[in-house]
Amino acid sequence: MYGILDRYIGKNVAIAVCLVAIALTLLSGIIHLIDALRYIGRGEIDFWFILKYVGYKLPGHCIVFFPVSVLIGGVVSLGLLARNSEIVILQSIGLSKINIGVSCIKTLIPMILVVTAISETVVPYLDRYAEEQYYQKAKANDGFTITSSGTWIKEGESFIGILAVSVNNVLNGVIRYDFEGTELKRYAIAASGQYINNQWVMSNVDEQLISDNKVEHNHYDNQVWSLNVNHKRMEVLSQVSSVLSFIQLKDYIKYIEQNGVDSSRYRLALYNKVVNPVVMIVMMLLALSTIFGPLRSMNMGTRVLSGIALGFGYYVLNQIVGPFALVYGVPPIIGAGFGTVLFAILAVYLLNRKA
Repeated sequence: MYGILDRYIGKNVAIAVCLVAIALTLLSGIIHLIDALRYIGRGEIDFWFILKYVGYKLPGHCIVFFPVSVLIGGVVSLGLLARNSEIVILQSIGLSKINIGVSCIKTLIPMILVVTAISETVVPYLDRYAEEQYYQKAKANDGFTITSSGTWIKEGESFIGILAVSVNNVLNGVIRYDFEGTELKRYAIAASGQYINNQWVMSNVDEQLISDNKVEHNHYDNQVWSLNVNHKRMEVLSQVSSVLSFIQLKDYIKYIEQNGVDSSRYRLALYNKVVNPVVMIVMMLLALSTIFGPLRSMNMGTRVLSGIALGFGYYVLNQIVGPFALVYGVPPIIGAGFGTVLFAILAVYLLNRKA
């Protein structure tokens, strides 16, 4: 499957892509470290903790920048082969530009599989662990995560607000509103809640039952609440970071859609994960266009700058199209795939255009 020439081309491409990915990841890490230094002194946070916190985040940065690394690394490696006339030699022994492109893609596929596996397993775990440790330190080991507005979930005609979620999935400050149509029938507030024997047991509950004639007040030391959100889904709710695995996103989308909540935001993230491997292949095609397209007569510096500009353009386009799709009701699959399709067309155009 991999011949000698495939391995030779692939080795140069893989080394360049990995070096660029490491460089971009470290650069992003340094920027993140400088930004995080302002949190020193909050609770028990010190410089050593910030250093570890940023270290846990580095794999996530690598995943984010890997498509751009494929583009820039491909431009550099193929550009060096072209400068040393190795591309001409490869073509003289019978390899077409399609064969060379296939060799690059064959090298890229194992890298895509590794990156995808890391993004689905290692990154969500490290990211969540880093955030949990951060909030533990920031709150001087109070043991829970607090946001400015808390977390709200909808189940049937009930709305549940959660002020805080502890690192072991204990709910803190839970409010529940039960409606019948537009009429509020029950209001309850619980100090905390735990997932015990496949059900949520709330502690220190103050309840108000509202009818046409009166409001009945009750207090319970413990009360079982019927909630479809289990402890696995609570891990998603307690996830401070936006980094979620494909399985987590898919399960959470199913859950909120069952309760009549718009899932467009999460579907966009899900489709972005599906499209991401294709993005890397498109980036490699763009890199190939610098060798066989109109940029082949330019020097190495110009090619690299062109690669950076294309990568930055793709990133900006995705940042614009995604929110645009959510705001204007465009199907999330279009928001996730528009940039990829557009740049794929650009890559094919550049590959077929002569200098």
